[in-house]
Amino acid sequence: MISGGADPSIHLWDLESRGSELEHVHQSCASVSKSSHADAHTHAITSLSIYPFDPVPSTIFSTAHDGTLKLSALQSPSITPVHTFSLDCTPYSHSFSSQPGSTLLVAVGTSDRSVRLVDLRSGLSTQGLPGHNGAVLSVAWAPHRPHLLASASVDNRVIIFDVRRGGHNSAIATLDMDDPVGLVAPGTGSVPDSYQCRPAFSRHARAHNGPVTGVRWTSNGSHIVTTGQDSRIRVWDSATGANTLVHFGPRVRNSSSSHLAERAPLIVPKGSMNPGHETLLWPNFNEQDDRGEVFMFELREGTFVKRLRVPGLVAGSQNVRGRSSALSAGRINDLVWRGNGASGEGIELFSAHGDGTIRAWVSREPDGEPTETEQAAQADRKRKRDVLDEIYQGFLGPGQPGLRI
Repeated sequence: MISGGADPSIHLWDLESRGSELEHVHQSCASVSKSSHADAHTHAITSLSIYPFDPVPSTIFSTAHDGTLKLSALQSPSITPVHTFSLDCTPYSHSFSSQPGSTLLVAVGTSDRSVRLVDLRSGLSTQGLPGHNGAVLSVAWAPHRPHLLASASVDNRVIIFDVRRGGHNSAIATLDMDDPVGLVAPGTGSVPDSYQCRPAFSRHARAHNGPVTGVRWTSNGSHIVTTGQDSRIRVWDSATGANTLVHFGPRVRNSSSSHLAERAPLIVPKGSMNPGHETLLWPNFNEQDDRGEVFMFELREGTFVKRLRVPGLVAGSQNVRGRSSALSAGRINDLVWRGNGASGEGIELFSAHGDGTIRAWVSREPDGEPTETEQAAQADRKRKRDVLDEIYQGFLGPGQPGLRI
């Protein structure tokens, strides 16, 4: 696993060093910083990835507030920058096509209102994909069609691009939160013959009532998931663009912030956690009160599954004059996962926090750990038991043993 920070260093971690031991502190096995290499990033890291098609991980891609995308070689115990793409703007995220035989393009979401395409063959930052009216915070290639790319922007919009086209013609569709039907032919299914389908691309379509901070495809490409600063998570049918109207409840938070950054959901494929269902994990972001919470939902229905909490945090204790500190343990900036970790117990989840720590979460088979509903029921039973005990003590008088249920 790799991580990057505001310092702005990059570290490589050997996750297999833990074995079956749960109480373990990982040590970085390779790193690079501006003090160790002249070509390293000079400003805070904004996104990181390991090149997905190497048999053995050997190449890292990173973007930073210094306006660059860097390619670095993994040569433990060091990480060596070998090439720099100057973007002349702030990059917020990047994405590879999941198809190794596809074009060797890296899509980069940037502050200049376009998606930049970097060609790894030529080593050049090629064309930009226009269409947005504000910074592009998140980009994601379709897993089933390597020429399709989704982008999310502060202009409240999500645009689908076909990179085989050029210029403004590359924007082929937008997602509209007010459209639960999608692009279907009249007379198809439950749609009447008189139905007038909206245009696939519209400059007026809005995916959220606020900046869109994240966009992801499900592993088979059947659905798109977006997150916005309207504190909504939306699931879309990728074939029609229809808003499936999945509701994740009022507990979801994704507050506005003056600090622009990608905040995307983590989608775990079917069978990895919940057989037959995809699982969505969301690090709740509340500018006023970060509590170190990760919510787990069933993706297709929006059913709440579980809440993970950072141990030792007290609600409100991270606040500074009514605002949560960006450097607190309660601020979760990103999530990643892997299946069947060294412990051999389901999946491992890793969360990056504002205080510079990375925490590991290990899934286990259900062993009687109470759910949120069960915890509330237990608390209610205890309250009633305490009241009954107090009444019973009143009957017995002082100094008598109390009631035990």
